[in-house]
Amino acid sequence: MSYETTLKLFLIVSFLAPLIFTPSYSLTESVDLFGQINSADLILNDIWIEPENPKNGESVAVHGSVYNAGVIPTDKVSNVVTVGYMVNGELVEIDILENVLPGVENGMEISSGPIFDAISGNYIVTVIVNYHDNLSHLRDNPKNNIVQKIFQIGTETPSLINANIYQHYDTETKKQNVAIEGELTNIVGQELKNQKIIIDVDGFPSEEIITNSNGGFSFEADIPFKNEPIQIIAYSQEESFIPSFSKMIFPIKLDKDQSSLALEILPYSSTNNFRKSPLTIVIFQDSYDNLFKEISTVDHNNQSLMTGNFFLTVLPADHEYIIEVYIEGRLLDAFQKYFPSNEIIKKEISISESSQVRFLIINEIGEPQNDVIVDNWIYSTSSDEDGFTEWVETLPTFTANEPYVAKATFPDEKVVWSEPFLIENEDRKVIHIIQKGDQK
Repeated sequence: MSYETTLKLFLIVSFLAPLIFTPSYSLTESVDLFGQINSADLILNDIWIEPENPKNGESVAVHGSVYNAGVIPTDKVSNVVTVGYMVNGELVEIDILENVLPGVENGMEISSGPIFDAISGNYIVTVIVNYHDNLSHLRDNPKNNIVQKIFQIGTETPSLINANIYQHYDTETKKQNVAIEGELTNIVGQELKNQKIIIDVDGFPSEEIITNSNGGFSFEADIPFKNEPIQIIAYSQEESFIPSFSKMIFPIKLDKDQSSLALEILPYSSTNNFRKSPLTIVIFQDSYDNLFKEISTVDHNNQSLMTGNFFLTVLPADHEYIIEVYIEGRLLDAFQKYFPSNEIIKKEISISESSQVRFLIINEIGEPQNDVIVDNWIYSTSSDEDGFTEWVETLPTFTANEPYVAKATFPDEKVVWSEPFLIENEDRKVIHIIQKGDQK
């Protein structure tokens, strides 16, 4: 046992022994002060650990800040005041508090000294001023003598980035102004301050920034305009980091009061430029009562363009938009979104070709009918001698309100319509069409 520790224990025992054997020990002040409420009132208003982010195995000390909200120094009330330090419910250190003068300006910092070695995990740290209750409750309020906090050490809890990216085109510099605003938290939503974030803009040197006291960070840069999307990634070098932020800067020139819709067409094929079957985008501004515009993926101008598998169109900012996407007159998707200034809202549009349908054409007694032409939406096929058509690739139906209906034209030019049917993603369905004698 060190000399310092031995001395602390000696002092504590020496000062506390009279408390056990002499009932009047804790009231050493003069009688005329007896009964003055909060004549010496210690306030423990915060605790923290140092170092703030200890490495594995590094010694950790607990610190706190204390002041006397009463009217007389603590040594006028008691000869000794103790401070208890607890870690995960275990008392690991008792220290003696120096005399604390009245007034916030006379507050002092206390420290346990090194009391545990850092190992990854969560630590419940409790500090209790006036641990042995040497200050009479007529003077010191025990409710403000205790502070408890949970400290996370190491990388046990993964962290992630949430951020928005904004862009506008500077007509004077001919560059894209890019701004990122975000925050770093762990997976339970606690902000992580003083952490290094790396911003990686494709084709440009990486930038390092530090999160503020609320876990927030911001980044702004002017970069040359490119006629292709540029990827931006924000990440931390911590092993527990979940790389959750990756967005695009798009080759579109936005003014300060503009935003943009970016439709990402999936799956993407370099052979499909949507000229054969273009998408139609119907945009309502703020409500269905205001049809803002109707455009197509073949409309390329300074307000709309196709780049790779992205279709971009410029919209006035700070409005709520209702957007419906059609192909060959059929609804593919619909969504509603608020468009802030200089933000590009990305939406994936899935054009699946994994669903298949074939038709079996029979008469009323179940006999197969051949050479029957079946038309539906954008495809046409015919039945063989067994009454079957070939398998046809088709898009899934978007809603139950828009089923498919197929038209069957027989060799005698009689027409029969199928019952309405739905197709889900990756479905393979056989649809029966029955020829009835009185149908035309």
